[in-house]
Amino acid sequence: MHESMDVLGLWMMMIVRAGQDQDLLIHLRPHLERRVDKGDHWQLFIRLHGTENIRDIAEQPQVESVESCMAQIVSNLETFMAVGDAVAEINPYAKIAWKLVSAYYTIIKGQVDRYARLEDLSGLMRDSYAFVENIKSFPEKIPALEGTIRTLLSQTVECTMFLRECGGHGFGQRLAFSAWTDRQINGFMQSFTALKQSLETGTSIQAALVCFRLDENVNKLLNAQALLKLGPADMDDAARSECLPKTRMDILTEIFAWISMPTSKCNVYWLHGFPGAGKSTISTSVANISRDLRRLGAFAFFTRGVAARNDPAMLIRTLAHQLGEFDHRIGSAIAKAIEEIPSIRQAPLRCQFQKLLVEPFASLDDCLREGPILIVIDALDECGQSGAREELLKVLASESARLPPTVRIFITSRAERDIRSAFSSYPHIFSREIDITSPTNEQDVRTYIHHRMVHIRLQNEWLELPSDWPGKAQTEALALRASGLFIWAYTACRYIEKGQDPEERLSQLIHSALYADAEAALDGIYITALESAGIWDDVAFATDFREIVGLVIVAENPLTAHTIDLLNANMEGRRRRPCLHTIRHLGTVLQWAEEKPICVMHPSFADFITEKRRSRSDMWFIDRSAEHLRVARLCIARLGKTLEKNIGGLKLSTSGWKVALPEDIVYSAGHWVDHLCDSEMCGDKEVVEEIDAFLRSHFLHWIEVMTVMRKARQTIGLMIRLKECVDTHYASYEELCAFTKDAVRFCQAYTHVYEQHPLLVYRSALPFTPRATTLFQRFKDDPEVPIVAGGFREHWSPLLIEFGRPGGNVVSISCSSDGQYTASANLRNIFVWDSTSGELVTKPMQAGKSDFTAITFSPDNRHIASGSTDGGVRLWDASSGDQVGSALKQHSGPIYALEFSNDASMLVSASKDQTIIVWDASDGSMIHPPLTGHQKTILALAFSPVESRFASGSRDRSIRIWDAATGEEALPPINHRGGGVTSLVYTSDGNRIISGSDDRTIRVWDAHQGTQVYNLHAALQPSPLVFTGHQSDIFAIAISPCGTLLASASKDTTVRLWDVSTGQELSHLLRQHRLPVRAVTFSHDGKRIVTGSHDTTVRVWDVESVGSMGGTRLHKGLVSHLAFSADGTRIMSGGLDKTVRMWSAESGRALMEPLRLEREVSVVAFDDADHHDHGDHGEDADADTRDSGEKRGGRILAADKHGAVFAWDMVTRTPLTATPADHPASYARDLGRLVLEGRWIVDKTTDEAMSLLPNMSPAKARASHGHKMAIGLANGSIVILHFPGLVAS
Repeated sequence: MHESMDVLGLWMMMIVRAGQDQDLLIHLRPHLERRVDKGDHWQLFIRLHGTENIRDIAEQPQVESVESCMAQIVSNLETFMAVGDAVAEINPYAKIAWKLVSAYYTIIKGQVDRYARLEDLSGLMRDSYAFVENIKSFPEKIPALEGTIRTLLSQTVECTMFLRECGGHGFGQRLAFSAWTDRQINGFMQSFTALKQSLETGTSIQAALVCFRLDENVNKLLNAQALLKLGPADMDDAARSECLPKTRMDILTEIFAWISMPTSKCNVYWLHGFPGAGKSTISTSVANISRDLRRLGAFAFFTRGVAARNDPAMLIRTLAHQLGEFDHRIGSAIAKAIEEIPSIRQAPLRCQFQKLLVEPFASLDDCLREGPILIVIDALDECGQSGAREELLKVLASESARLPPTVRIFITSRAERDIRSAFSSYPHIFSREIDITSPTNEQDVRTYIHHRMVHIRLQNEWLELPSDWPGKAQTEALALRASGLFIWAYTACRYIEKGQDPEERLSQLIHSALYADAEAALDGIYITALESAGIWDDVAFATDFREIVGLVIVAENPLTAHTIDLLNANMEGRRRRPCLHTIRHLGTVLQWAEEKPICVMHPSFADFITEKRRSRSDMWFIDRSAEHLRVARLCIARLGKTLEKNIGGLKLSTSGWKVALPEDIVYSAGHWVDHLCDSEMCGDKEVVEEIDAFLRSHFLHWIEVMTVMRKARQTIGLMIRLKECVDTHYASYEELCAFTKDAVRFCQAYTHVYEQHPLLVYRSALPFTPRATTLFQRFKDDPEVPIVAGGFREHWSPLLIEFGRPGGNVVSISCSSDGQYTASANLRNIFVWDSTSGELVTKPMQAGKSDFTAITFSPDNRHIASGSTDGGVRLWDASSGDQVGSALKQHSGPIYALEFSNDASMLVSASKDQTIIVWDASDGSMIHPPLTGHQKTILALAFSPVESRFASGSRDRSIRIWDAATGEEALPPINHRGGGVTSLVYTSDGNRIISGSDDRTIRVWDAHQGTQVYNLHAALQPSPLVFTGHQSDIFAIAISPCGTLLASASKDTTVRLWDVSTGQELSHLLRQHRLPVRAVTFSHDGKRIVTGSHDTTVRVWDVESVGSMGGTRLHKGLVSHLAFSADGTRIMSGGLDKTVRMWSAESGRALMEPLRLEREVSVVAFDDADHHDHGDHGEDADADTRDSGEKRGGRILAADKHGAVFAWDMVTRTPLTATPADHPASYARDLGRLVLEGRWIVDKTTDEAMSLLPNMSPAKARASHGHKMAIGLANGSIVILHFPGLVAS
């Protein structure tokens, strides 16, 4: 020990002589006679100073501990808060700082944790509060220093959180002292030094708040561009009211303690209460204070009357956008998610929450050491109707627990039943109700009223009101009648403020009777305000009030006074007074300005005036249903007066467009259907006629306007909703029902076309609309609309929508139980599609090294199970596309069938290895050993809908019934003698099993006896119920939800529908792909079937439609070549069906019988340049006779794929001798001015876009002549288009 001290002394002398400072920490072992426990040691801390600094060191005050500094800061903050009203504006900041510092002091009290720089920092922070002693005697100095004091308080909060993280008492692990830590300390010390100097000198400074959140250099511009793709809602509303100073201090302090304290296990705080209790002002104050503290990540608020702010679908995207702007690292992570899933806007809310919030935060390791980030969501109850927000509530409640503990979510709402139900069962959600009867709440209401009365007194200086007006007693009387409601106090003060004599109105209110409860108080103040607003005996005033306020209340978006006047002017043709003439009397209940949108002051007023029991008077009662109908008719009338073709003066182009439409058109076009369907339509003939007349005159114009507004996709849902309303209320009006049915099909079929450009509704969608439809017959005579010769088809195709072609044979499909999504699998990927629009909603789920063989949705729609060729079973998150857990591998061969139990507790897989495994779906364990019995590959599984049994089918020509609970066979094997069993389904009652087989038959079995079911309706005698008709193997079968129809998919490329009870094929409902159909399923409502094929497509079909798939199949194979005659009246076509055909370019009809070759036709041509005439036939002659070639010379030329040349006489069609010199290529004409660029038809002489082909069989040949164009398709069809506006060259 002595030797060690000698060495230490020499080293100390060397350091001191060198004039250097040095800290030494020496570990010592005690030298005692007693036994020393392992690990016992002492520590000796020595600070050495160079001699030249000793005097300076001696003169410096002793550095105190962090603990003592915190104690002194707490004391100073308590003194500061006691100063009085002079600090009212910054009192919330003082409270928050005091609460946080006090809590930190409590944690570290008694602990020894010395680090010199932290002690220096806490000492400087303490010294910054030296000004408190001075202002105790001179509080009048505070207003001049308010900004500096606010910054000091905010800086104290931030620094205390930093100290807490350094000490290991924060959200993450203890911060290691590093260069980064030193930089943070330097920043804090510089800030406190500047603030201390400012407070000592009495000069206010603009000091920037130092925040210890990391900020790395990233490409902010790229982030901003990516974040805008989320389409966030506009949340700019600077006029939102905050809590009045010195009010709500108890609850604000509690909220900020929850935000900043890592000990709280609840990361969601739900504040709820009675309407008008002040929830929104609290949320705004919390958001604004957090913004000042640089802790506000996002602030979203719902508004009932603003469509952009009451849509549940926009919340998560809006929060992600704001969080990305708040922190550029978060923005980069979110931008990466957007890049990976470009369609994230259309993804399910659960996927959005996972990809835009959970995963970006999880990727940022620094989040846990940088303190809290606050997300504020206000007025959640104003987010759509309860049904519309159900999914959002589920996601918020369940998924918010997956966010880091530093991410805090503050939510306010009314205590609606669905919100309470969603939030009540989750331990991470803290629920707090505003008690409007509490003494602190009542005192806050009194404080608010006093503050407003002072303002009113100052506004009315000429009345010479007393300086203490209205006095304590009258303030108390008003507060008593408020029943704890801030909205009552607000409305009452506004009522007094708007009156000619404030004292008279005050007297009126305080002499009214006390109210029984809060609702009665609210009703009372609204009735008082309305009674004084106008002369209700004046019929004109009462009528104007109801028409104006009714429109304001039911409007989906707040409207300006100008738009309200334009809409109201369209009814009855009577003179209208400007709405501002009436609105100026309603300042107590309406928020308005001449050029700004008008809305109710508070949602509770709309509740009051639309409930007859509460409003108590027909003079101002608004019947919502009747008002919706009135506004719908106003919108229809306004559109009828303003809509016209090409309203924006656009020119068709392959690029975008930009048109600004007036508010009255935008609103009317977007909302007339919603208003109509939100009313209780009574079947009024006049209303029917208005709807019918509008659709027949302006349906296409409306589509154009919706596309200009970039809402083309919404037309599908709006027309579906309109059709359902018309069918319900106006079923007897057959013509209107027929038109709305056509309108739905039109939007489903051609949204993908007209969303590319507004004018394509005329130039592409209409020409390809079926000729027999009411819609086509109404609009076909437009002289500028292109014409499809002979029409594209006669009736609507049964094909509703064809999903994109990501490549690869479709091997399996499955629909979610709610019908929203369809999953399809090819060998390499699983895709999840929106069942209505056909858009991808998640990133593809990738197979890895093995191929996918089967997929199925779980009954709760949360997961998709997949089977692969490697024998693995995998679970995927259906909303995000991520794999859940690792693969389940017990099979030794490819998996060909998967099925969930009805309660989703079990997942059953069947394999080529002849075994079946029943898995526990929750943990992936095997419930039983592998089930054996089949002798060949198992291809099919089906669960009984009413029992725990399931059936399996195999290539060994057997069906086996299993008890899922025991793993035992429930029945002896069923012998399927005809062939291998490829597919199975149970009927909805569980009594029968239906099987599909590779012997091309479908058979029905008794599920309890295992015997084949007989057809008792047979003409001669009962016979086995067997469905026959397919020409090849049956790959899949599906039964409709109602149990009456069966769909079967086959290798023969067809999908057939059958009557389950009789086995009869409904041959008129045949559906077909180009290649074998591998999968089929029904939609949840049984109205559609979904099929997947080796042709790579997934198709959604209408069950009842009987029309053809597309244009008439003119060739029986691909059209290989087309040519026009010299005069453009005839078209020659050659195809892979080895035929040459001729068509009228005017009517599309065949002009001759097919000319047949022995091989596929490669090229065709007309040799008629010297033989065509120009006027031999009169105008009255039949067009097909004129075009048939009669009286004309020339030859028909063709060459097959091997180059052999053929010729025929143009008139007699007799074969002629042909030589290689007669090859059609030698007679080929220029293909014309009209060309195909992708699916766009373009005039190459002007580069002007002419039209866009809708989804159809691929184009394989084309030719044009003047204003005509012929297109040959892969399916053998020929489309002939005329463009009347194009002048022939």
